[in-house]
Amino acid sequence: MSEPILSVNNLSISFHTEERSVQAVDDLSFEVYPGEVLGLVGESGSGKTVTGMSLIRLVPSPPGRYDSGEILFEGRNILKLQPEELREIRGSEISVIFQEPMTALSPLKTVRDQLKELLDLHREDWSEQKKSSTVVEWLDKVGIPDPELRQHQYPFQFSGGMRQRVTIAMALMLEPKLVIADEPTTALDVTLQAQVFDLMMEMKSEKTSLIFITHDMGVVWELCDRVLVMKESKLVEEGTVDKLFSNAEDPYTQKLLNAVPKLQDPPSRALPDFEGKPLVEAKGLQTWFPIKKGFFAKKSYVKAVDGIDFTLHAGETLGVVGESGSGKSTLGRTLIGLENSTGGEFWYQDTSLGQLQGNSEWRPYRREMQMIFQDPYSSLNARIKVLDLLTEAPVVHGLIDKSDPDFAAQWLEEVGLSPDMMYRYPHEFSGGQRQRICIARALALQPKLIICDEAVSALDVTIQAQVLDLLLDLRERHNLAYLFISHDLSVVKRICDRVLVMQKGKVVEAGSAVQVVEAPEHPYTQRLLKSVPSPGDPAKRRQAQALASAGE
Repeated sequence: MSEPILSVNNLSISFHTEERSVQAVDDLSFEVYPGEVLGLVGESGSGKTVTGMSLIRLVPSPPGRYDSGEILFEGRNILKLQPEELREIRGSEISVIFQEPMTALSPLKTVRDQLKELLDLHREDWSEQKKSSTVVEWLDKVGIPDPELRQHQYPFQFSGGMRQRVTIAMALMLEPKLVIADEPTTALDVTLQAQVFDLMMEMKSEKTSLIFITHDMGVVWELCDRVLVMKESKLVEEGTVDKLFSNAEDPYTQKLLNAVPKLQDPPSRALPDFEGKPLVEAKGLQTWFPIKKGFFAKKSYVKAVDGIDFTLHAGETLGVVGESGSGKSTLGRTLIGLENSTGGEFWYQDTSLGQLQGNSEWRPYRREMQMIFQDPYSSLNARIKVLDLLTEAPVVHGLIDKSDPDFAAQWLEEVGLSPDMMYRYPHEFSGGQRQRICIARALALQPKLIICDEAVSALDVTIQAQVLDLLLDLRERHNLAYLFISHDLSVVKRICDRVLVMQKGKVVEAGSAVQVVEAPEHPYTQRLLKSVPSPGDPAKRRQAQALASAGE
């Protein structure tokens, strides 16, 4: 066996504040070999992301502290390098795909400028023409439509999945020796996920090593050679993928594998017969965004939502699936008034929402319609504690008189978090924990409709199962309606009653969740289902291995 490209020896990392100290990584040792894909799995808060960020010394200090150990990259100890030496390595030799793309991209620069900045820094000998063509080439590789046009837009003009694809392009563009991928496909639909997997496996065949931090065991099965399982800052099990899936030894690893949702799993209930007036109804709903091409150019539009009809009853869960950029999130944002519709009509009970103007007219409906956003970090105010995040809106709407710790504790416990966490700030939580806080914030207003925009995509499988059970329980107890936007078809089948399949702003297939998943009619739906990772499926595993072998 060749020499490892990365060796981590007895690494310990802790975080210290005035109130407490937390051990994030405890005496961790592992190696990564050239061309290897190493999976790093575990529950949210287990230390996965801190481990990944430490490899390129991105753990903030303070409050983070490297207590002991060494990180050897090609024989150089990362922990002892000078800042200028680190700058040479970051991006060029070791790159990172961050978990939350909105915080990884600058809102003040176009996508093109951010990708070209890397080339200006690390490829100074390239011509301007070559740099420009490389930017377009990589945006096309990661599935950005119309890359020559869209490269000039800003990150906020992209969907969450498209922003994630931009960060993937940034990480892979310089063809580094080691890529640290922190939940890189969480925000991507299954077809684009498969496309990104192909890119990563091609790079693996060229001896680029990958550390894949994920909670998706299907992804681990398809991509990884070896797996490290972390729990509460410690390494509890490691081994080859085949060994781990066939004969996991640690009870915690067995628990992770058993919690993985599968397409074969039955739905949560038989399809009810919903009667009476729907809670929400849309007819010919449109949300178009203009694109500027120049002063004399003809005006064109991104038709994010293009003539959609649907109904949603109290107590019903309507799933919306489709590729990133298909219009799923825009549909949810339009229903709650965060985007302005440009055509058609939509109602909440007897109110035509498209006719409402400004916050004053929308306010009476804000409590009854809540949204759990796709990107948890950017949807939480970083300057206030969780206690205030959970009680601010209930105070405004008159549910409670003042910031009440007991009220906050109740909803933290509902989503599997400890009540003493209410005195922390959002940056002190992992990505999955932040998403649970967002779910608790939406539930705390006791709404009638919750729009779940990839609400469980950032959660590990065990917490995901708990949150899905919570959503189902609340639906039954409070007759809640959900618009459940997701790219995970196994989750959609479990929780949803009916499903809309969207492609390029239009609904191409609709029906019961069981019907759409088990007997899809439209070729696009069939393609989505074929791309779903299937842990334990030998054919899926062989596909990934064959791709790597072909490259070699």
